[in-house]
Amino acid sequence: MEKLMDARVLRSRQVLRSSAIALMTKKEKFSISELLVHAHITRGTFYRHYNNKADLIYDVNSHLVDQLLQHSEGTFSCYSMLLEVADKGTFYHAVFNHNKDASLVYLLVERLRKQRDTALLDMVPGPMKTRIVFQWEMMVAAYFAAVSLWLEEGMPFPPEELVEEFKLLWRNSTGRTKKSAQALFDFSCHVQQNRGEEFFIQS
Repeated sequence: MEKLMDARVLRSRQVLRSSAIALMTKKEKFSISELLVHAHITRGTFYRHYNNKADLIYDVNSHLVDQLLQHSEGTFSCYSMLLEVADKGTFYHAVFNHNKDASLVYLLVERLRKQRDTALLDMVPGPMKTRIVFQWEMMVAAYFAAVSLWLEEGMPFPPEELVEEFKLLWRNSTGRTKKSAQALFDFSCHVQQNRGEEFFIQS
């Protein structure tokens, strides 16, 4: 019986998340009443899971970020993240190109920066570390700018080709040092389980 209840709870949450994503894709704001109609769920069920709409949005965003980063550990997995974006292309087009659910972008970047800082934890603070952080910020900005354009153009070519273009762009850009933020990015076009590899830049 307990397993049945757990399954119902998970299903209700997933239905509410999916409905929230669908509504955020189409409009700037939505009410709880609109959400309930879309999800075919009662108000009592909603309040058994969430305190208010802000609580729901935070849960939705946390769940989405978990999905985006599920194959990333220590490195920015360009391909697996792009597959997740493509899977909800209409929603992410609204997020990246029409500023819908801006709090999702903030949460994603915050989690990515924590991942970066963890990878660089053993590196002694100084000019080299600062340079790598700046490189990382530029690469992430370029990545999401490219993804935004790719979505705007209706995903005109496969994710693999976009990652390949990104890889060629950055790997053909040689800096003044062999140590660079490129070590924090995974350009491979296959999805792996989290490996927990250590970042190899030494201070």
